[in-house]
Amino acid sequence: MSAVTEKVVGIQNQGDVLQHFTMHRTNLCNTALDNPTHRTKEQLIRSALKFLDTDTVCYRVEEPPGLVELQKNEWDPVVEWIENRYNVVIGSSTNILGPNIPKETKKTFEQHLSSYNSWALIGLEYVIHQLKSIVLSLNLFDRNLGAENAVLLSRLEEQYQIEFWGNIKGAQAFTYTSHLPLL
Repeated sequence: MSAVTEKVVGIQNQGDVLQHFTMHRTNLCNTALDNPTHRTKEQLIRSALKFLDTDTVCYRVEEPPGLVELQKNEWDPVVEWIENRYNVVIGSSTNILGPNIPKETKKTFEQHLSSYNSWALIGLEYVIHQLKSIVLSLNLFDRNLGAENAVLLSRLEEQYQIEFWGNIKGAQAFTYTSHLPLL
């Protein structure tokens, strides 16, 4: 069996008993094949676009200064890259209501996502749910970010809090290692 096939099927080092819960890519392929919720392409696009209004990288804090600087240094470049790549305005906000995403931006993303097939949209939705960010997900899909960096950026605030307050033994490793294999 080829390395690619093993990666998709997810059976590397499984031994004699298959552990289906570890076969993320296979599960994703089965979901795309079966479409158990019978969602249309338009519904998948709307689902992805909903994340624009609540995107992780668009919500910023006003304090502590260290986290404010970290968000600016780490998240601004990925937001700017998306804005330039798609010629849109996204921005960020410290308001609890989040940024005001222009209708033109949503329309541009809707047009772009309509070029994806259902398999790609199901995959994108899966990644968006893991990263809590359509901005990071499109950076990943467009190969501006690697999977590891996208996961780290999605956990920026959590990582800051861990460094500031300390870590609960095993919690950080669980969160990080549970997200990375999913992408």
